[in-house]
Amino acid sequence: MSGKVQKKGQYFQSPPQPFHFPPVATPLGEACPLELSPSSVVVRFGDPVLVNCTPSVGKFKRLGWEATEGEKTLHRYYSTWSVASLKTWSIQPSCFITITGYEDQCEKPLNVTVYKKPDTVSILKANFTGPMVAGGFYKLQCDVRNIAPVRNLSVSWYRGNEIIHNETYDGDIATPQNLLFNHTINPKKDDDGIQVLCKVQMILGFSDESEPYTMSVNCESLSFALSSLSGIYLYIHTKCSTTSHDCYVLNIVLPLDPPSFISPRPETMYLVLDKNPILNCSADGNPSPTYSWSSSADVQEDMGSEAVFRPSSPLPPGNYSCRASNPLASVTKEFTLIKRSSMTLWLIVGLGSALAPVLFGVSGEACSLVLKPSRVVVSFGEPVSVTCEAARPVRVLGWESTVGAAHTQQDLSVQWKVDSLIDWIEEPICYGVFFTAPRQCEEKLNLVLYKTPDSVSIRLVNHTGSMKEGKEYQLLCEVQNIAPVQYLALRWYRDQTEVYYSSFTDLTQSSPVQVSSILLITPTRADNGAQYRCVAELDLGPEGPQPAPTVSSGSLNASVHYPPNFLSPEPEMLDLVVGVEVTLNCSATGYPTPIYSWLSAHTLQETLTDEAVITSSSLLPGTYTCTASNRLDSKSKRFLLKAPSKGRRTASPITSNFI
Repeated sequence: MSGKVQKKGQYFQSPPQPFHFPPVATPLGEACPLELSPSSVVVRFGDPVLVNCTPSVGKFKRLGWEATEGEKTLHRYYSTWSVASLKTWSIQPSCFITITGYEDQCEKPLNVTVYKKPDTVSILKANFTGPMVAGGFYKLQCDVRNIAPVRNLSVSWYRGNEIIHNETYDGDIATPQNLLFNHTINPKKDDDGIQVLCKVQMILGFSDESEPYTMSVNCESLSFALSSLSGIYLYIHTKCSTTSHDCYVLNIVLPLDPPSFISPRPETMYLVLDKNPILNCSADGNPSPTYSWSSSADVQEDMGSEAVFRPSSPLPPGNYSCRASNPLASVTKEFTLIKRSSMTLWLIVGLGSALAPVLFGVSGEACSLVLKPSRVVVSFGEPVSVTCEAARPVRVLGWESTVGAAHTQQDLSVQWKVDSLIDWIEEPICYGVFFTAPRQCEEKLNLVLYKTPDSVSIRLVNHTGSMKEGKEYQLLCEVQNIAPVQYLALRWYRDQTEVYYSSFTDLTQSSPVQVSSILLITPTRADNGAQYRCVAELDLGPEGPQPAPTVSSGSLNASVHYPPNFLSPEPEMLDLVVGVEVTLNCSATGYPTPIYSWLSAHTLQETLTDEAVITSSSLLPGTYTCTASNRLDSKSKRFLLKAPSKGRRTASPITSNFI
């Protein structure tokens, strides 16, 4: 009998017990007389595998395995193929045999499947964001990451515990792949809160499933096919909550009105060079009106379908029509554009008793609108309000804006107000429609919405660790999410000294961006230990915060390596005096700090120190060489000690013969 043996936490089939085979003459033209145990292998990537190959004939010349990896072991009656950790996705080992009495060799391949369960299985929303609307069609995707082999996969979609869709994937790829399985759903209002999940199953018997996706389903949109009748309509809708099972009734009263222009009279405007008129045909109505524009003039651009037409290029003279429509009615407003040259009237105004010539330019198209304040600087998310005042009687005064739009009739002021400004491309415009010419004009608010950077950082480019003296390096300052960038000044500092300044006035982006600045440095030994930093400063002008907001990077500590340099590099000659100490000073600067070694021709040289300075009264005459070294370089200095003589020792530079 064969048993099971355990090895390193895995189970392997033990080799068969030896027995005597009956002599069988099996022609090789028939099935190869080999038995594989197990007959096929399914193994997880990186796990061990072991297979026995046993012949069913008594005598054979050769028995073994052909495989690109693994150990092949021949026993007396069988052969074993084993791999401690199988990490080859596609492998085809085979057992071979040559039977006694036959020249041909036959083989039996082993079917090996290496598998890997997916890293993740998740549900993605393919063509929508936010909640669904009942009755719509929405695509969900089952995202399967790194699964192998891609062969005979089945994917099941569940609504709660109910299978709502099955599909199979019949690929034949051995290596790990990322797969997407699409499923379109048509939710009903009762599906609100129901969970959907996808389950991936391999033919090998392994499966994995996604986290549930909880559907959020709103009621279907309501639309009305209305006749030309106006009046008040009552719509009653009953909805039952699937969570609390309470029912309630919504009574929706819809007052229906045909379109009505805010300023219904035809308007005549004068065209002036470099000034484009704004055509405003805003109308009230329920349902809200839609707009269309037409003109008898040769207009070179699409006039669009908005209530206000702001041309991007000069308009030709002519008649322009705007139609406002809803299911109840359509109304039309006419605009006439007339070409007239600009006139300027110059006035001399007396100030006090003295006449001071002050020139005021009053154009023929003077707008008569005043913004208070005329320039506004606002931090992202903060409130803002600006008043627009008319200097003469006005029919309509209002603000055009994506947020906070407002208008009034005949009042001389109107306010633009936003509780939290978060629109980076906001360009509020105050417009006025007057009783006298010029009948319509506008003033654009100078609005600056700003945001200080999320972070300011500094680092070396393509280099880590210490720098070397005399070599050029790049320091990179990165500023994350700052706006508007044209007001940014980047200042570089070495310790407390500003060494470089860069601005971005040529950029026009209003929303947050990432910018950077590079400082080139060639460090010297004096820079060792210096601290570099960069400071981002938003100079938003007198209307902005004072002082200007700044954000600083951390400090980059400069570590500069430089070779040894002796404080006194010249060779020295000294006279020895009996009983008097002599000092040999080999001190050197350098970073890393130099280490010292001394050499002498005397037998006592091994007693010399590894310090920079030797002070002794027992040194013998001769030459002493000191070497100062660090990882960059080594430098040597020599001392010549002369035999004792009368008088005190003196030190002098050594002649060129000694050098």
